[in-house]
Amino acid sequence: MARLGRSDSPYPHLNDRPLCRPSRPTAVGLRREAILATAPLQNPRYEAHENPPLLASLGYGLQFSLIASATLLVTPVIVANASGRDESYLIWMVFASLLVCGLSTILQVRRLGPAGAGAVLPMFTAAFAIPFCITAVADGGPATLTALVLVSAVIQLVIARWLVILRRIVTPTVGGTIMMILSITLASVVFGLLDDATETEPVAAPLTALATLIIVAALALRGSELLRLWAPLIGIVGGCVVAALFGIYSFDRVLDAPWIGLPQAAPGLGLDFGLSFWTLLPGFLFLGLIISIQANGASIAAQRVSWRDDRAVDFRQVQGALAGTGASNLMAGLAGAVPNIINPGFAAFTQITGVASRRVGYFIGGILIVLAFLPKASGLLSTIPGPVMTGYLILITGTLFVDGARTVIQNEDNRDKVVVAGMCFWIGAAFQFNLFNLPDLGPVWGALFKSGITTGGFAAVVMILYLELTSPRRMRFQSRLHIDALPGLNKFVADFADRRGWDQAMKDRLSAVAEETLLTLAPLDLSLSLDMDDDEEEDDEELRRLVVVASSEGPVAELEFIGGGDEANIEDQVRQLQQHGSAIASEGEISLRLLRQYASSVSHQQYHGTDIITVRVDPPETQ
Repeated sequence: MARLGRSDSPYPHLNDRPLCRPSRPTAVGLRREAILATAPLQNPRYEAHENPPLLASLGYGLQFSLIASATLLVTPVIVANASGRDESYLIWMVFASLLVCGLSTILQVRRLGPAGAGAVLPMFTAAFAIPFCITAVADGGPATLTALVLVSAVIQLVIARWLVILRRIVTPTVGGTIMMILSITLASVVFGLLDDATETEPVAAPLTALATLIIVAALALRGSELLRLWAPLIGIVGGCVVAALFGIYSFDRVLDAPWIGLPQAAPGLGLDFGLSFWTLLPGFLFLGLIISIQANGASIAAQRVSWRDDRAVDFRQVQGALAGTGASNLMAGLAGAVPNIINPGFAAFTQITGVASRRVGYFIGGILIVLAFLPKASGLLSTIPGPVMTGYLILITGTLFVDGARTVIQNEDNRDKVVVAGMCFWIGAAFQFNLFNLPDLGPVWGALFKSGITTGGFAAVVMILYLELTSPRRMRFQSRLHIDALPGLNKFVADFADRRGWDQAMKDRLSAVAEETLLTLAPLDLSLSLDMDDDEEEDDEELRRLVVVASSEGPVAELEFIGGGDEANIEDQVRQLQQHGSAIASEGEISLRLLRQYASSVSHQQYHGTDIITVRVDPPETQ
């Protein structure tokens, strides 16, 4: 079959319009341009596949490892101390956390099957998991924590595998809301630690915490980019100096520790599915969700600062990062360690140094592994006094809340969903601080309703699903991915426009967008068909299916084209045409140029086995 000529188009009155006519900026376009304008500059000296000199790579790896190692151990040290376990458990937690973070950092760089992003994504202990882990170890012991971390890891692996399906639940609204609630949950633990320290040191403890907070905040707020990067480490060192001056910093553990060695025991490792496990299970399920959302955002941020040119996000790499995070937490669970996340500071480190090379990632992972086998070095990090950790975590708590609110506001266009975030935050806060006189619901349900994460997070998921179910009904069209589907697709788009009550101009614009997207996805290339026998062509057509989902937000239409794709990314192609387009369009560029003209925005999300092209269309009079 020959390619459908422009004279045969169902919207002939649009054919005379110039292909390169610039359209007026839409609200969506202006918002996207504003976000890009405020985004940091991307000009790395070394992309992921490029290698700096060996000594330079070692230097960058050492620098980031020093920044990360002290704060990496804050979480396991607090969990071990606050849960009332003995020193052998603390030593094991420090060793296991360093070892697992080092191995999983290398996994993210090297990639093993579906696990790993193939990029530098250093792993880090999850500070927001502190309340969950303390409760698990205190109530059920290390074996309960092991079982719960393994369950949360499975959740992360499931989300990584089915991210394309769960993308309407794993949303910025749900993730940002849970992050805000996590900030108040973590705050209750932080101030609890300060209260405990104040009982024994009524003057030294609060002054040490205050000194640590002042140093970290001063550098983070007014320091240079380099000082901001080092602010946590400098603040902790400064706090330790203040603690030493007050006489509350003991070096005995460091002095007694050998230079090289292994922990003498792995205390309490195993699996425990008792009452504590079932009581805390919902909280760790939400923990797995928030870790997945964090990994999703961290992977996207890393991609944006690791390329010299502006590209669409590769969601296949995002899936690999999520799977790598799940694999990291499988290792953490089996080792009896705390949950891990992707280190959120590496994107800033890449911006400052201009280095995104995978070679640096190997050095970072290797250095963390070496530190695990140096008890004197890890002992120095694990002896940080509680008030110093409190001062540092106060800043983390505030940052977590702000990041959660920003995640919702910057990534959510729907006002109703922003309102949901605010409501669910206060629902979580009310239950977290026991503002309701609840009846005796038993140990399991009572613990669930006392947790702001479970109540607020569950409320957010329910409300988002409610909005999805009560929004104007989506329409679906299915066909094989072939040009022969065009008549049926045009009829589907016309029916969709009629149900929304849109005029003929909007209907023509939707038809134009649908046709150009289909022609871009399934261009007629007779040479491909001639090279295939009948069986191969039938198998190929069976695999390449097309699903189109049409929805609307007020007068704006959104068409999702879901199907198998190839390596080319349409979003990148449209952007390149906009930036470097020539006056004369080649045959292969005509559809892309027309698509850029008729659509207000085009995004192409490439997942393993599935591509989703989302095209938003504004009414003609607004463009």
